[in-house]
Amino acid sequence: MDWMRRWKYRALLIALLFLIVVYPTMRGALAVRLVYEVLMATVFLAALMIVFTPRTRFLAVALGAPTLVGLWTGYVLPDLPRVALGLSFHVAAVLFLAFTLITILTEVHRQDRVDADSIYGALGGYLLLGLGFGHLYCILETVTPGSFRVTDEVLAQLRDEGHVHFQLTYFSLATLTTVGFGDIVPAKPGARGLAVVEAMLGQFYVAALLGELIGKKVSQALADRRPGPDDP
Repeated sequence: MDWMRRWKYRALLIALLFLIVVYPTMRGALAVRLVYEVLMATVFLAALMIVFTPRTRFLAVALGAPTLVGLWTGYVLPDLPRVALGLSFHVAAVLFLAFTLITILTEVHRQDRVDADSIYGALGGYLLLGLGFGHLYCILETVTPGSFRVTDEVLAQLRDEGHVHFQLTYFSLATLTTVGFGDIVPAKPGARGLAVVEAMLGQFYVAALLGELIGKKVSQALADRRPGPDDP
């Protein structure tokens, strides 16, 4: 378990990349909602097992357990109201991802030295921010249908509820990086306002965290160069 403590953020980052990058690649051969939800559950379980300490794990479980239950209840109890279940799942996911992100940023900020796992943690936190806004967009689309306008090609793919979530997560990551491909665009004021907030947070995240990591790296390099009391 020592390797897990030393490389915990690498493990979380790998789980996130499988969800964001590998799933779209696999989807042509395994076009099933189950694949996406298994990868989603892997990300949440990785965060629960790796990121949190015994002191914070109770609260993490309290937030993460409803998310996992909501993710799989549709298979176990398919007759439950889909709208209420979907909203509960997305709200729980937003709270859990926000808590995970705060935990990662707090720990990275407290570290005196910058190592590879700090970089993995910073990148993982950035992706978690995008996932969190993806759930917020799903809540918005459920409460206010038609909040987003899509191209005909994307519209043809939105028959599955899980794929709606994936497409809005894709839109979230594109907004977070301010790329904006134009295949999904906010059509109503609420969606536009939320997209602006995410774009601003994405730029602030990169600028603030990158500046802090560079400052620590420079201080670390200067401290390593500074001669000790026994040096000539």
